Amino acid sequence: MQRLLTVLFLLCGLVASAQQNETKITISIPATTLENALKLLEQQTQIHFSYEYTRIKGITVDAHTYKDVTLETICRELLKGTTLIFKRSGDQVIIGPAKHARTLSGYVEDAASGERLIGVSLAVPAQQSGAITNAYGFYSLTLPGDSLRLLVSYVGYERLDTTVSMHSSTSVTFRMKALNRQLGEVTIRGAAAEKIEASSQMSRINLSAAMVQSTPRLFGEADLFKTLQLLPGVKQGTEATSALLVRGGTPDQNLILLDGAPLYNPMHLMGIFSTFNTQVLKDVTLYKGAFPAHYGGRLSSVVDISTKDGNMNKVQGNFSIGLLATQAMLEGPIKKGKTTFLISARRSYPDLFSKLYLNGQDDPPEKFRLNFYDLNAKLHHKFSDKDKLYIGFYAGRDKFETRYRYVDPKNGNYYVADAGGQWRNYAGTIRWNHVYSPKLFSNIMLIGSDYRFKSLFAQEGVSNGEAYTDLQQLSSGIRDYGAKWDFEYQPKPAHSIKAGASYMFRVFTPGAVRTRQTEKDRVTADSTNNNNKIHASEIDLYAEDDWEISRRLKLNAGLHLSAFNVSGRFYHSIQPRLNVRYLLPGDWALKASYSRMTQYIHLLASNSISLPTDLWVPATDKIRPQEADQFAIGIARNIFGDKFEFSAEGYYKQMHNVIEYKEGADYLSTSKGDAWQGQVAAGDGKAYGLELLLQKKTGRLTGWVGYTLAWANRQIPGVNYGREFPYKYDRRHDFHLVGAYKLTKGIELSASWIYQSASPFTIPVAWYMGIQDPVGQNGEWRLSQNVAHINSRNNVRIMPYHRLDMGISFIKYKRNGMARTWNISLLNVYNRYNPIFYYLENYSKDGTKAELSAVNLLPFMPSISYSLKF
Repeated sequence: MQRLLTVLFLLCGLVASAQQNETKITISIPATTLENALKLLEQQTQIHFSYEYTRIKGITVDAHTYKDVTLETICRELLKGTTLIFKRSGDQVIIGPAKHARTLSGYVEDAASGERLIGVSLAVPAQQSGAITNAYGFYSLTLPGDSLRLLVSYVGYERLDTTVSMHSSTSVTFRMKALNRQLGEVTIRGAAAEKIEASSQMSRINLSAAMVQSTPRLFGEADLFKTLQLLPGVKQGTEATSALLVRGGTPDQNLILLDGAPLYNPMHLMGIFSTFNTQVLKDVTLYKGAFPAHYGGRLSSVVDISTKDGNMNKVQGNFSIGLLATQAMLEGPIKKGKTTFLISARRSYPDLFSKLYLNGQDDPPEKFRLNFYDLNAKLHHKFSDKDKLYIGFYAGRDKFETRYRYVDPKNGNYYVADAGGQWRNYAGTIRWNHVYSPKLFSNIMLIGSDYRFKSLFAQEGVSNGEAYTDLQQLSSGIRDYGAKWDFEYQPKPAHSIKAGASYMFRVFTPGAVRTRQTEKDRVTADSTNNNNKIHASEIDLYAEDDWEISRRLKLNAGLHLSAFNVSGRFYHSIQPRLNVRYLLPGDWALKASYSRMTQYIHLLASNSISLPTDLWVPATDKIRPQEADQFAIGIARNIFGDKFEFSAEGYYKQMHNVIEYKEGADYLSTSKGDAWQGQVAAGDGKAYGLELLLQKKTGRLTGWVGYTLAWANRQIPGVNYGREFPYKYDRRHDFHLVGAYKLTKGIELSASWIYQSASPFTIPVAWYMGIQDPVGQNGEWRLSQNVAHINSRNNVRIMPYHRLDMGISFIKYKRNGMARTWNISLLNVYNRYNPIFYYLENYSKDGTKAELSAVNLLPFMPSISYSLKF
């Protein structure tokens, strides 16, 4: 708490110093007319005052001496009690009559599909004000005047320049046309058309679906998480995996939201692909820190994913086929202008190609199956301009099965071994949007999410004429049911208030193990070690205020309160959030933030691949919730005529109660009863670094250059002798170069190059003779050379990682509105050997060198895919 107070004091000092940097004036104004007082101010400040003489004629002011105060303070005092207001614009102050404030509100949508657009900028140049549409495309503007000239802009769309007549309250829906749909301009955007220096938010990146689809593809599949891994501050676990490791965090510390519903294992094929069908994506927002108060429950990041609502005007679709999977999407109106639908499906077939390879091996499996599917469905109904209903559903499943058969013709011995696993995600939401007034918007949501994993090993056979069987089963999972209520109130364009509450009921199944063995028709073992389901409840309350105090100073301050009840144990947390922006000379934005996060769930994982065998468990009376305090400071600005966006951020994150497996523990031992609580150790972690990002968001050439300098360490009692050690995700340098280029109307090029310095790896420094069996059959000790001596965890770094990927798309636009695309992608163009993991082979004779072997998953790999848009 002392650290927290210190940080808050420093941030408050930053705000105070920012205010002190405003130009201060010392002046004595005698009792005179308002006109003369304004002339005295003009002479001293060299700032021009514009006004209509007839409006200030006859107004007098009292004598007053001002010392070290701002111009705005003096103007406010001089006009106090009059019907006049002032507005400063650069080196000019405009004085005019105060007008009754009126509210303009409504939605912004795509003119062709009716899709609501997120993050659209609505600017009022005459009053230097504006608004941004929220996650449902809603905006609200309260300003004086009988009419407003509005500039409505959004990356990839034609800008609207229009004048709106204002009544007591006016509702207007703006429909924007896409820029040259045939060129389909690829963009990555920072809160859409809003300049990065205008927002108090930092550590946030918005990613468009078009950018995800433009990057080079593995097996012809565009992948959201692999695109996110190309951003500064985000690392991948090992080669070709989709796990997100954000600012020294772990995969379980990421809150993945699909239309508001949490997903716990958003991976396919052991983590190679993420679960998101890119054809249905509308908007993706990544928070690496500086978390707004309406988010909670995870330490390291939030990935907020919104899917399309469905075309309101016509039926359209998309079909694609690649080397790995086939997917299709269809959307359109059930009733034009009222109800829409969207449905999308994807099915993989890697087992078909694997069989061709496996059948050529010496001992192929008798049976092999490996595949996954995804299904997205959504209904959207418009009751009125004030009420809208959304129903969304997602289902995804992976299945893996093998069977090996061995027969010895000499003695009749044989065995049949079956192994497999199945893991699935279900998620759904029901959302109701309601506009109470032009200034007040709400969203009520019911949430459901279910993750399940099952594995099986079964063997039967005959040995020396005796039949036997062996069965091992494991199942685990986590299920959520909940509700959330969010409010947005915007009394003024420069002032926005959000508040809300949520409740989540969780059911954990850490693991249920079934074992059954027989010999000669006699049962030798039959046990079900069923972990009792653990029930938990979580309540969250939040409030946040985004306030532009002056042209230069803006802040977002909030508070998130949470409580967690599990097995009779009650935890609670107070989590302050603060973002401050101050405009330096030249409109460079200086930003600083602080956020505290609390996470009431843990993931028992032994590697960076984020396997489905990882077990989700709650905080208990023995294992406390994870906590993190993160501080960040940086600068940001649009440069080179607003064509490029630059940001630099430094961050420091301190984590508490993060867990690790103890030496020698694994998921099979921890899944038995409550044993997992004794197989893990909890400690502290810290991560700090610097992130640089330069991105080009518009034009024929788009992309970004990103660099990260980072450290990530852990210190956990009982691990590494209690000493601090570099974490398994610690990489010192990351460099990413990503680009997409529209060569012609029908040809698009893309490329990405990645460099990451070596990650840590643990090598034993010696081996010792260990006791294999305390007492042998003859009462003798039996020794085996099976004990490794490790002087320090993650004690070596072996080789850096780098890879070049390239892609080209050939697009043909047809007169009937259809478009077909052939995409050719080349991954690992120069065939860099990037191991997915290492294992120790041997030591040199003198014991000074270790011989390692490595396994590489992704050599040079071309792929091709075809898609048809209709």
